[in-house]
Amino acid sequence: MQISSELRSAVQYTNIDSVGSDPMWKAAGLNYDLHMSDCENRWVALYHKPEDTDYTYGFVYIDPQAGFTVQYGGRFTIGANGKYSLAPNPIPPDKMNLKIRLDQNGMAALLPPRALGELGLPEKPDWLKSYEDKTDPVTHKVNWGSFHNGIGDSRRAIDYLESAYKEQSDAPKLVFELVYAYNAVERPEDAIRLSKSEFAKNPKDELLCREMAFAYLHLKSYKEAATQYQDCVALCGDSESEMAEKSELAMNLSSTYKALADTPNSDAWLEKAKRWAPKGSPVYRYFHPGEE
Repeated sequence: MQISSELRSAVQYTNIDSVGSDPMWKAAGLNYDLHMSDCENRWVALYHKPEDTDYTYGFVYIDPQAGFTVQYGGRFTIGANGKYSLAPNPIPPDKMNLKIRLDQNGMAALLPPRALGELGLPEKPDWLKSYEDKTDPVTHKVNWGSFHNGIGDSRRAIDYLESAYKEQSDAPKLVFELVYAYNAVERPEDAIRLSKSEFAKNPKDELLCREMAFAYLHLKSYKEAATQYQDCVALCGDSESEMAEKSELAMNLSSTYKALADTPNSDAWLEKAKRWAPKGSPVYRYFHPGEE
């Protein structure tokens, strides 16, 4: 459906710096200076192409089961005096309930209070109550941290996750999510500090193993990174998805040994990566760029 693809394209546009200013936006109190993760439980105007006459709006919220979501609201126009007016909606609300799950932290503009009044929108829609998170406080923080990691806002994720860690350091998923966030914001020392003891207790945690190896690599501790990546390889099975992962780890090992000026090991792991990569996987496509 065309409107669905257009909406997905709008919510995925992330480059705030490329958006200029428009005197009409200023008159309407509209500023495209935020990302979706800044707009939880708020009405927003989505990315607006210069050639578009209408604006698309929606409501940003977190579904406790699915993460960041935009509920499509409709379209509006802005008059010369900055007044908001509803525009014809290509999807009548009684015909389709369109939700877009977010996997990128797209840009948006908050609708100011007067826009809500002129468009007849409540501060929060009644249906939002059905998405209230009923988990305990620590689980809530871990889940919200995970959702922020998933959308690419690990700085905000850390706020949730560090708070949860102070309350219950052994909460499920917590250490991995916090280590992932530390790596994402370039705090590898914190990632290693936190993950070392956890990996000693759970030496078969392949995801945590990878995060540790990545942190060592970021610190240019190449010998430690090589050892850690080999531990990760040993944890992989023989399924197609695991072989794809194994081939990626082998590529990382090849790069690590190259940094150590160890050409024989670098070449050997590169050959393993090529041999292990299932057809169609990212590593396979790397070695076979002309193949469909």
